Amino acid sequence: MAHTISAVKIGNMALSHIGDDSTIESLTEDSAQAAQINLWYDYARVQVLEAFDWSFSRKRQILAPLETISDDATDPAYYEWVYRYQYPSDCVVMRKISNPNGWADDAIPFEIETAEDNQTRTIFTNMEDAIGVYTFDADEPTLYSAHFIDTLSALLAHRVAFSLTGSRQVALDMMQLFQGMIRAAPAQNANEQMSPPPRDAEWVRGR
Repeated sequence: MAHTISAVKIGNMALSHIGDDSTIESLTEDSAQAAQINLWYDYARVQVLEAFDWSFSRKRQILAPLETISDDATDPAYYEWVYRYQYPSDCVVMRKISNPNGWADDAIPFEIETAEDNQTRTIFTNMEDAIGVYTFDADEPTLYSAHFIDTLSALLAHRVAFSLTGSRQVALDMMQLFQGMIRAAPAQNANEQMSPPPRDAEWVRGR
């Protein structure tokens, strides 16, 4: 989609949602509206990215291996997993591990855990040379679909509504608007992709 969009424009859309006639020229200008938009914009953006597997923010990447789980049964991960991988630095949500056999095969189990340093997220799986499919931290507004922009402006409006209007009802209305937009996201997102046909039931595939 060709459009001119920016964080400021999305912020002004949010202000319009709550009935605030003000517009901002930058997120750092000296106004109550800009202060609230600046406070909540990135947090709301990441929340909307997390809420759905948007095609524009989907990435697949060969995961960087950290270790192969020891054959020693004293290794805490020994009974469940074979490989531990590095969590991609730009990952918001790891959606799946790509199955080399394609769509028709079963999902690859994986699990996210924090490493022993208590600071690093890692990915456990039994897939060698794993490819992760994930939502990355898309912060470039020109990538966004129109529906994502609408959805982000609705959640941002919810976040700033009470501070700027003093009305909890307006904040609630904006949350309901956001939830409706998320429910509509699969249909909107499907406009730019072709999903495979439904899989046969397991008993059919086993014949």
